[in-house]
Amino acid sequence: MIQVFLSAFDTLLKIPAEGVRLFKMRFILLICFLFPAVAQAQFLSEESLISRLKAGLIPEEIMSKRTVVLHTGSITAKDITVVHEGMVRAGIDAVAYFPIDQVLAGGDPEKAYNKYFNRREISCIVFLQKKSSGYAAYLTLYNGKTDFVDAGQVAWSTTASTLSQLMNDIYRFALSSYQKKNLLINEVAETELPVKTVEGTRSETFSYDLKVDNLAVPKFSDTVATRELSEIFKSYPLRYQLTDNTIPEKDLRTKGFLYVLCVVHARSGVAKELLGYTVSKSESAFVSVTYPSTEMQLKNIPADTEVYKFYVRHIDSGNVYLGTKWDADTSWQQALQNFIKGMKAEMKLN
Repeated sequence: MIQVFLSAFDTLLKIPAEGVRLFKMRFILLICFLFPAVAQAQFLSEESLISRLKAGLIPEEIMSKRTVVLHTGSITAKDITVVHEGMVRAGIDAVAYFPIDQVLAGGDPEKAYNKYFNRREISCIVFLQKKSSGYAAYLTLYNGKTDFVDAGQVAWSTTASTLSQLMNDIYRFALSSYQKKNLLINEVAETELPVKTVEGTRSETFSYDLKVDNLAVPKFSDTVATRELSEIFKSYPLRYQLTDNTIPEKDLRTKGFLYVLCVVHARSGVAKELLGYTVSKSESAFVSVTYPSTEMQLKNIPADTEVYKFYVRHIDSGNVYLGTKWDADTSWQQALQNFIKGMKAEMKLN
């Protein structure tokens, strides 16, 4: 990948001036293709968390304190049964299991799960991945914060072609490293536990207060994505301001902001559940309202396809305003345009 990038850059230096403009456009597209994290505005992901970890020993706390398992969305209920039996055998008190994209779906879900983990006195995290080649597990400490693990944090990992083999590896290494101290472990895995991500009331409408109140629009960490964000918001007809994404919301409030723009990013079905929509397990796809141009269109998006959904939250009350229609989309840029255009249509704004 890096060789392709360098070759393209070398070519850019050699071509005649009149061809530079066209080549630059192609070069930017190449960067977005090679480095999709830029195009996705660098949302927290399973891969980004695991990339922070460095190889080390199994954390001693995992044999005496509580653990949460964050797993790939394709892990089934049957898989979790196998995993939990292995955890009990190894002496690991795995008190909860969550799909990782549900936990890392955006700022509000991350805060909610951080609060939930702290309340349940979680000390360790097991990242459980299902890949085409088999399974992988990473055992590490929980940092107690909304990003869950620190950069450079030590983790013990193992891979196997089957879940049974993976759990045997964990059992063997855990017991050979430390004495089992967790003696009262629930033998049934706890899944689908309710974690409330909307603290206030949820409204499937738009807030008409935005006609007078300033909207805080947090910038992305990536400058390219922030430029796109700024460009899209030129079509927003009301008061807003791009804000630093590291500013605490209480400080936004002192600056006069009453509302903040929020987004969730997860599989379509997970995103709907997080925002309080009724979702049936039998539903394989969801209809989304989209605005690829000026006219509204309907779009079928499979339940397992990752989407972005924007909404507005009132800072003081925690009340959320989701819009009148489900308008999630497969790119954050289109999802944001859907939200803005839907709001303009509903509130009759130019």
